[in-house]
Amino acid sequence: MSPEETYALAAGRARAYGNGDAGRERAFLNEVRGCSLALERAGVVYAGAVLGYLEEELSLAVLTVAVRDFDYGPDARVAAEGTLQSLVASRGPMWSGAVYPLPCGQPAAVVTGPRVFRSRDMEPTDVPFAELQAHVPVPEGAAGTERRMLVVNFSTPAVRHWERYMPVLVRLLSGLSFSETEAAVPPPVPVG
Repeated sequence: MSPEETYALAAGRARAYGNGDAGRERAFLNEVRGCSLALERAGVVYAGAVLGYLEEELSLAVLTVAVRDFDYGPDARVAAEGTLQSLVASRGPMWSGAVYPLPCGQPAAVVTGPRVFRSRDMEPTDVPFAELQAHVPVPEGAAGTERRMLVVNFSTPAVRHWERYMPVLVRLLSGLSFSETEAAVPPPVPVG
C-alpha cells in the first residue's frame, strides 16, 4: 500500500475501534506506534501479517525482515555457515537448516523448527508455532558502510499450512538483491 492508503486504513480501523471515543482511538494509535517504534529499534525494516482462510481453515502467518550490524569478516559463506551452526546448536535437536546460495550471489543460512509462545494470561497458555529464519550477509559495497546481516523471519501457528506458505518464502529469498545506494525512504505519514 502507498503511505496514503496505509494512513487511511489505519485511521479507519482506529475510528472503528474507538467507536466515537477519541481517547480510546488515541490510546489504540499510541499502542500501534509503540509497537512500530519497538520494531524499528530492533532493526525491522518490514513487518507483515496475514490472517485469513486457507483451505477453508483459519490461518495466521507473520513475516519480518530486519537488518542487524554484523561484522562477518571477509567471507560471507563462512559467516552463513557459522550462523547456521550457532542457531541450530542454540535452538535444540528439533531445529535444522542448511546454507543455500541465492541468485543475488550471497549465501543464506536458513533454519527451521518449532517454537512455543507462552502466556499465563491466555487460554491455552501454550501456542505452538513453526518458524523459519534466513540470515543473509549483506555484501560489502551495498548501501551503508558497516557489514550487516539481513534476517528474514517467518512464523505461523498454522503448521498444517507450512507447505502452502513455503513457495512465497522461496520467491522472496530468490528475489533478494542489494543496492550500492540507499533507497529513498518516503517521509512518515502524520497520524491524528
